[in-house]
Amino acid sequence: MDLRFVAFDLIARDATLRPMLARYARLLQAEGPPEDRPEPCFVSLGWTRDERASAPVGSQLLTVQVHVSPYDSSSPARLDAVLQRLRAALTVTGPNPCITTRCLTTSVTSADSRFGTLVTTSTWAIAPVPTEPRRAAPIELVPWSVGGGPDGAGLLVPGVGALSLN
Repeated sequence: MDLRFVAFDLIARDATLRPMLARYARLLQAEGPPEDRPEPCFVSLGWTRDERASAPVGSQLLTVQVHVSPYDSSSPARLDAVLQRLRAALTVTGPNPCITTRCLTTSVTSADSRFGTLVTTSTWAIAPVPTEPRRAAPIELVPWSVGGGPDGAGLLVPGVGALSLN
């Protein structure tokens, strides 16, 4: 299973996030004067292998950048709304989840001179759901022996004495 495909599919299912992904793709292909370029409100995705010691095998880090126009007074609210949609999209669980997601960090908003936008970056840990159930730690049993005393069978437990089975 490709974690990247599953996470992308969850994001692309959202009616707000899907066009923002498409705007980023068009922006990368855009040529000509800036007025012909798409609206500067888009989402970009980046992937790296999760090399943290605590990360499950096969984990990936998803870095999501949300860009908005610096000239719109509603930009901070729009950034928050998009980040909420992203959180909702990535944390949705169905009847048979195949990935786990957890938001590790979200940056403060800053200016991005490459695109002339305000940007907030969010980093997510994406991991496969374990296929084997975790094994419980072995139970340490108290040593015992079956012994017979003057009144019949019983259990002899060190430090406790005889336990009657009657």
